[in-house]
Amino acid sequence: MYIFSMNNPFFRFVGKVVDLVCVNILTLLCAIPVVTAGASFTAMYRVLIRMAVHEGGTITRDFFKEFKNNFKKATAVWMPLLVILTILLSNAWLMRQGVLEKFGSLYVLVGISIGLIAIFTLIFMQYYFSILSRYQTNIKNAVKNSLLLMFAYFPKSICMLIIGFSPIALMMISDYFVWFWFLYGFSFPGYFTAMLMGNIFLSLEEKEGKAGAGSDGQSTV
Repeated sequence: MYIFSMNNPFFRFVGKVVDLVCVNILTLLCAIPVVTAGASFTAMYRVLIRMAVHEGGTITRDFFKEFKNNFKKATAVWMPLLVILTILLSNAWLMRQGVLEKFGSLYVLVGISIGLIAIFTLIFMQYYFSILSRYQTNIKNAVKNSLLLMFAYFPKSICMLIIGFSPIALMMISDYFVWFWFLYGFSFPGYFTAMLMGNIFLSLEEKEGKAGAGSDGQSTV
């Protein structure tokens, strides 16, 4: 009977929920050492984008294959990003403690600067790890294309930022949402981000296909 078929919408939904839990657990485990977080995010986007554009694949095998293949390129950019984020969080903490209030109007300028730098850094991270996960490219091209795409698709970039970091906002609202972080904190918002990212990539690939692919076989995104 169709109601018991695995193609039933209910079972497909349950299957995707379970898949997202698996992706989240893999991402968390591989990001625990912190240094490996960049490679973990890259592997996560590899799996989620393929899920979002219905390209199939195996979650565990694809995840660890991507983690291994792009470890160096992901980590090379993740480490400076980690330093930037640490500095931003430190300054934000100092502002919250009122340490910087004595600087008067400079306090407001610092707050705005921290916010803007954080926004662009987080958006850049989403693009960089996604590009790295989908295309065979070097660090220079991945960085360049990440910067180009984040401004070329700025409205979508803002949407991806809001979606991608919504779990943090939920945890700030209530401690009850901490459980969500362990089950879906990365994979759930990452999946909807991957849907937007996947549409961008497919659109660019279609245009590039019409214009003719490069002779070196690497996509310019």
